[in-house]
Amino acid sequence: MTLIDLGELTEPTESPVTRRRTGPGGRRWAVVVMALVALLTLAGAAPPARRVHAIVPAFLGSDLFLAGDQIFTVVPLPGVTDGSQELIAYPRPDRATVTPQRLVPQWRTPVPPQTRVYRAQPVPGGGLLIATARRDTGASETVRLDARTGEERWRVPGIAIVELPDRALLRTYSDSTPNVLRMIDLATARELWSMPLSAANVDLRQRDDGGLDSIVVATLDGEVQVIDPMSGTVRHRLPAPVDHQSGYQQAWVAGDLVTVVRNSNAVVALTVDGLVQRWQTTVPTATYVTGCGPLLCAGLASGGVQVLDPATGAQRWRSEEILDIALVGDRNVLAVAPNNNEIVTIVLDSGAVLTEHGSWNMVARYEYTPQVFVVRAVPEVGVVLARLDPTGAPARRIDVLPDAGGDCQSRDDLVACRLVDGDFGIWQLPS
Repeated sequence: MTLIDLGELTEPTESPVTRRRTGPGGRRWAVVVMALVALLTLAGAAPPARRVHAIVPAFLGSDLFLAGDQIFTVVPLPGVTDGSQELIAYPRPDRATVTPQRLVPQWRTPVPPQTRVYRAQPVPGGGLLIATARRDTGASETVRLDARTGEERWRVPGIAIVELPDRALLRTYSDSTPNVLRMIDLATARELWSMPLSAANVDLRQRDDGGLDSIVVATLDGEVQVIDPMSGTVRHRLPAPVDHQSGYQQAWVAGDLVTVVRNSNAVVALTVDGLVQRWQTTVPTATYVTGCGPLLCAGLASGGVQVLDPATGAQRWRSEEILDIALVGDRNVLAVAPNNNEIVTIVLDSGAVLTEHGSWNMVARYEYTPQVFVVRAVPEVGVVLARLDPTGAPARRIDVLPDAGGDCQSRDDLVACRLVDGDFGIWQLPS
């Protein structure tokens, strides 16, 4: 079966499908599926299309990471029962072919048993940071490898939570040993500063140029600290209030505010500079409070979201029909509803549903982008890849990924999905 370029498949001109309604919406999607299958079936008479696409061999249980000019897999060693694995590096495909290229490894290196690789991040100077944690002990490590050869350059405890051009900030995660927050030189792993970490969570305020302005720490004993990233000194410290000295709290940075959730119901807004309280409000079962465009979004343990005014803490609106916030714009948000992964565009100021996009699966992304990719399965074909943004416009279907079964991710203009046979497929996004 030959694949032809389907171009852009626009949304139907009728009204969007109403949530929890069957019939017309299902028929419209059935028509789209039939059209796709028909096009694919009739493509035998057309010249085969050339595109940048590839296959990365893998096994079920393997993980894949996109990292700049390279692709990495972590795969179990075949025929070995002790859990041994290896990290394998592949080149990014860069030439168009009719059939997908089967990528050939550049190098491979062992990964110890009981070790989970969480991240592969290219860094300046031809380096690659690999973040790992032990499944049995929880001990975490970051390893710097030479991206060309896989040779190890250094290895330090902790996971890098931010990389700067010449430095990296790492924190350790352990239930049995004291935890540490440290800044290191990225080239040599030389420690620049470190501090004991008794923290519920750590968040960052970054400058517009990407540099690190402040580190905010919420400690387990109820303090909030603002740390200078250059020296590791405490700029500002707010002791735990008398009525919350033994309570659980977490803190997040949202613009010039630190939003603190105490005992899962009290939300306090403080200034990053000076930790001066702006307001306090009650949000039952709050689990986090982060920036949502010009407003604040509080996630609820019971499900749903409550939207707050950042100036006063007053509730703008509340909804139990949101599972997750996928992407925030200046006026609207893309949200996932709890029913069959339905995605909706919501007016940020009022909570009104602007557009219902139907059921899609999110494509995992590595960093913020002003749009998200989503996929929808087409039986016997693969998945349709579409693009969504918070404007309220219908999903723009941009590609068909043959034989893809799901578990998709995207980075640096590539999309990778698990294929139905267990390998990974890699596709260059259309320009």
